[in-house]
Amino acid sequence: MSMHPLSVVISTRDTVAGREVQQQYILQTKHPRWELIKILTHALMHMKFR
Repeated sequence: MSMHPLSVVISTRDTVAGREVQQQYILQTKHPRWELIKILTHALMHMKFR
């Protein structure tokens, strides 16, 4: 199985600070779907809603 590049950028808006917040993940992986699910799950768990 070959390695596949996976690049994910998550952009959110911090209304209190009035700025954009970006997180970028770049990986070389054999299982890009599982890595994408892990990254999105991690991001959702760290989001704060007001």
